[in-house]
Amino acid sequence: MPKQTRVQLILTAFGKAACYALLFIGIQLFVSVAAALIEGIRTGLSGAAGPDASAEITENLLANTSLITLISNALTLLLLFPVFAAQKKSYGREISLFPLLPGAVCPLAIGALCLSAVVSLLLVLLPIPGDIMADYAEAAASLETPGLVGALSTVLFAPIAEEVIFRGLVYTRLRRAMPTWLACVLASLVFAVLHGQLLWIAYAFLMGVALTLMFERTGTLWSSILVHITFNLAGTYLVQYLPGSPLILLLGIFGIAAAWHWLTRVYPPA
Repeated sequence: MPKQTRVQLILTAFGKAACYALLFIGIQLFVSVAAALIEGIRTGLSGAAGPDASAEITENLLANTSLITLISNALTLLLLFPVFAAQKKSYGREISLFPLLPGAVCPLAIGALCLSAVVSLLLVLLPIPGDIMADYAEAAASLETPGLVGALSTVLFAPIAEEVIFRGLVYTRLRRAMPTWLACVLASLVFAVLHGQLLWIAYAFLMGVALTLMFERTGTLWSSILVHITFNLAGTYLVQYLPGSPLILLLGIFGIAAAWHWLTRVYPPA
């Protein structure tokens, strides 16, 4: 391939990937700012003023973090419809939403459960500095919204929107112009950095790599969506009850390896 054409291909891939990532970020910022303005107006109408008003606005925004995130992710998924329609392209095809073989469901779900357990146990067993853990606990607490809104946001809408953007669109566009491993690293890095908190960045990067491997093995975004949903479900409602034992950690690692082997039997290497 001529050098100029190669450069153009890379620039086009980066441009498309950046547009989809910026769409995701922009909608998150737009909804957050809109929520802050609405809350500010509501607080002002209630008669609050000064530091008390600022504190009340901040407190209410934090209390509604899950709702804001849910609206942002739902809006992201909806806005992609006119984007693809304007280009006369299929939504499902553009994000690689092809059928998943039924035999892959169990290994993907089991692997995700084990991965969630391993991540949770590593956070307990590794000698992570106290200030980093305290920051992590505070960030995690801000997302712990009980009830239907919290569940829909954390377990359903966030995984689907993030997979559509970062695996279905960002990664696939980068992969067209560079080696698969490099596209995987770059897409996972962007996905990780947007999580903000240091520990979230670390394991979101590793999670991004794992999700990309699932996507590449199966050829469909349904696989990474299933893994991501199961991972968040287990992390939110199940793994906190596991004992912080090295033996459980080893069993989790073994479970991941066994699930991957099972998946390769359903989707053998080409």
